[in-house]
Amino acid sequence: STRVALDHLESVPEKLSLLEDFKDAGESHSRREMIEERYTKYKGIVNSLQQQLEDSKQRVQQFKVCVLHFCFPDMKMNAEISDTEVAATSSSWQTENNFLTSSLLSDA
Repeated sequence: STRVALDHLESVPEKLSLLEDFKDAGESHSRREMIEERYTKYKGIVNSLQQQLEDSKQRVQQFKVCVLHFCFPDMKMNAEISDTEVAATSSSWQTENNFLTSSLLSDA
């Protein structure tokens, strides 16, 4: 019985070590699940923001077309209008507007 008791005492530290390893594995699994949940939320937020950005780009493009069509109704519109084209056209429009304003003021 002494030998059985000694064998049992010698195996206890191994069992404690296995129990600690099991607890560590459980904590690691919990952390992994928490990180995966956060990643899923983050991914959803990023996808939503990317969609909002694309929608905003489309609205800006539509606005550019509307403004140019309003200011220059005879101008043919392309599907895509670059920022440089808008800047050049609006610069031309501002020059014409300034000329008309100064002409009207000098007449007055």
